[in-house]
Amino acid sequence: MSIFDTVIKGGLVVDQGAILHADVAVKEGQIAAIGADLEGEAKRTIDVHRKYVLPGIIDVHTHPVYLDDLQGTSEAAAHGGITTVIHYAYAKPGTGLMEAINQFRQDGESGSVLDFALHGGLFDPEHQAEEIPMAVAAGVTSFKMFMTYAKLKWMTDDYQLMRAFDIISQAGAMGMVHAENGLATDYLQDKYLQLGRDPKEVFVATRPAVLEAEAVNRAIAMAQVAGCPLYIVHLTASEDIEVVARAREKGYRVFGETCPQYLTLTSKEIFAQGALAKIGPPLREKRDNQALWKALAGGVIDTIASDHAPKQKTKEDDFFVAAYGSPSTETMFPVVYDAGINGGKLSLPRLVQVMCENPARIFGLYPQKGTLQVGSDADIVVVDPALTHTIEQKTQHSYANYTLYEGRTCLGKPILSMQRGEVILEKGTLHTSPGHGKFLRTDTKDSAEGFFAKKKQK
Repeated sequence: MSIFDTVIKGGLVVDQGAILHADVAVKEGQIAAIGADLEGEAKRTIDVHRKYVLPGIIDVHTHPVYLDDLQGTSEAAAHGGITTVIHYAYAKPGTGLMEAINQFRQDGESGSVLDFALHGGLFDPEHQAEEIPMAVAAGVTSFKMFMTYAKLKWMTDDYQLMRAFDIISQAGAMGMVHAENGLATDYLQDKYLQLGRDPKEVFVATRPAVLEAEAVNRAIAMAQVAGCPLYIVHLTASEDIEVVARAREKGYRVFGETCPQYLTLTSKEIFAQGALAKIGPPLREKRDNQALWKALAGGVIDTIASDHAPKQKTKEDDFFVAAYGSPSTETMFPVVYDAGINGGKLSLPRLVQVMCENPARIFGLYPQKGTLQVGSDADIVVVDPALTHTIEQKTQHSYANYTLYEGRTCLGKPILSMQRGEVILEKGTLHTSPGHGKFLRTDTKDSAEGFFAKKKQK
């Protein structure tokens, strides 16, 4: 008779495109068995009747450099049912890429409560891109650049973007971009601010969706020429989807990501919440929400991530002085579950694909992460679909003093999660400590080929 560490009994297991009534047994940090009415003894049996049992949720887009550091970001994420995070290790101008990666890894290994991986964030590719092969050897295989924020001196011009894609391709890694036409939007901003218009109106008017879609198309073209797989972060608009879909039809290796805020909020929030709702790219319109949901359901968009970037600001702050970003990792799953599943926009198996399986596949963590298979890490999330809760800043675990979802009532919430077989969240309380998380090496060398080959087989 088998002896397990834990058996999660009586739940509905959601994985690999299906929902099954099954028990999940855990031993020595891994999934040991899955099946109906498993036989064997267990040190602990957790009854999850009428609950969903999901693979650990993966948030592949967090910025642990603002109000929440690597420890704080991981704690907030864990409270939202997330078990793995991929942070951006930002190398600001004057900082070497490997210097940033080593510091982020060190901080994560000492402070993170969750397993974590890293993306390289290049603010100065002209002087940092040569270090990309060293980063790949260190287990960091995806690299992001900004096509906007020229005034902040964050923007990568086309010459350096093409050069970086070439280096990334030769290193067997993956390029990433924040796609907006930075110089065009800066010109429009200067023009309209001189007319004395409301800064919130200027913000919306001068960062139109068509200029985001233009940058998406330009990045795809350059990446294709360089032979570089491309991951486009936080897609916001219906125009983006047309460009990505066309590239995918041509067989280009392009991945698309969107975020809860772009699925559920609109530009009305900018006028209602002022600087609190200043994020980049900006919130769009209802038709864009609907187009993004459709693209997720139809497979044009591959992942949902949070873009967690909590910064100190108030509703009344000078809009163009205020920082970009908002807290979002803890609210990510509950908001997407409520809007997507309860709203009839997404099936539960597809939700698991875009928040668990696809992130793991794209960044080379599958099947260690992102699935409930025998031998996989026992990263497990139990969701109560009947639990109603209201999002309030005072109950959140980010150090931000607000949430864009204040007062939103959601149906469905993670009530328990495990990482490598250990319970880390139960009944709203964390049962883990800083340093529990392990650094994960990513591997994007063949992930695009494998991912799209799998889609063709279906």
